[in-house]
Amino acid sequence: MLLKNIKILLNCKYSFLPPKKSEIIIFDQHSLKIISTIFNLKNTQVLKTRKEEINLFILLKNFINFKFTFFEYLMSFIIYSQAKVVTTSIDNNKTFYKIASNCSATTIFFQNGVRMGHNDIFDLLRNAKELKNIRNSNFVNLMFTFNQMTSDLYKKIITGKTFISGSILSNNEKINKNKKSGLIYISLFRPESKRKTHPNEIRLVRLLEKYCIKKNLKFKILCKFLRGSKKSYEEINFYKKTLKKDFLVIPNSLERNSYKLLDQSKIVVSSGSTMGIESLGRKNRTVIINPFPNVHPIKRNFFGYFTKRKNTGFFWHNGVNEKKIFKILNNVKNCKNKNWHKIISKCEYETTKHDPKNMRLKKNLIKILAQKKINFKKYLRT
Repeated sequence: MLLKNIKILLNCKYSFLPPKKSEIIIFDQHSLKIISTIFNLKNTQVLKTRKEEINLFILLKNFINFKFTFFEYLMSFIIYSQAKVVTTSIDNNKTFYKIASNCSATTIFFQNGVRMGHNDIFDLLRNAKELKNIRNSNFVNLMFTFNQMTSDLYKKIITGKTFISGSILSNNEKINKNKKSGLIYISLFRPESKRKTHPNEIRLVRLLEKYCIKKNLKFKILCKFLRGSKKSYEEINFYKKTLKKDFLVIPNSLERNSYKLLDQSKIVVSSGSTMGIESLGRKNRTVIINPFPNVHPIKRNFFGYFTKRKNTGFFWHNGVNEKKIFKILNNVKNCKNKNWHKIISKCEYETTKHDPKNMRLKKNLIKILAQKKINFKKYLRT
């Protein structure tokens, strides 16, 4: 452990000046994308939590006071900054809960993605005997979540208040109501170095291609990895090898507006991605397919797991049965708008509801923080 810490200290970057006094600290640099849609960043300070950069002033101050753990470093940074609010979008970060339990600042997290029952924070729910102790040891003042289901699950493992905000990134993008065309599939691909491609992934993509040919729909693939990267090359090459007919691969890029692409498609197909849930919140015709229904423990990671839904519903299916998938795709494609909206509104407990420009969320924050004598308006991005 000592050698590992020495290696980290030798390889990371350093900032030499003391942290500036900031009323709002953003916990983890990866939070910036979401937090910047709500807060004016000019009035904030980022606390880098992945050891990519260390503040030497705080580090030496801690050493002098015989404080050697990284948690103590994070706490000292926050205390020195005199923060009134510490906020993050890494909502499944256990260290953040510990920070919240030990500091006087108001702590806020905003959910950034779908939370799973495997390799994620809700793994804690499996330890039923310890749930009370887990909840008592975890604390966050304010938790803004996608939906009521996630709020209810977080309440079982964290003490604090929850609010339904929906997806902040999706809320920030206006729903595009232009003419829709084609079927778009949100890529499930991961490099072979991360995990081996399951045969059902290949079968699902080929079934979608077959359906598009049959229905004369353009088949579009919304890729995950950034254009020009090695992973992007592997992803595009995977689909070129897997598919035979005409299809459109859309690589990820800084310029790409993924929500607009979803809005402009007749059918959206997802295999458990956050974007699939966001698409439902935007009232797009969305089908969620879990191609690994019998692969343990992956089966805990797809639609309806926490609410114990049946394997097949109007817009979801666990498996790669061609007949069932084609039937669901037809049902969703041909459903009248009024009926579609009625069907997905019944699932809002576990999906998400669109809040244009996060106005409802911002009003809640202004009201709540005013009770703590914090003038949030001056930090608000308008």
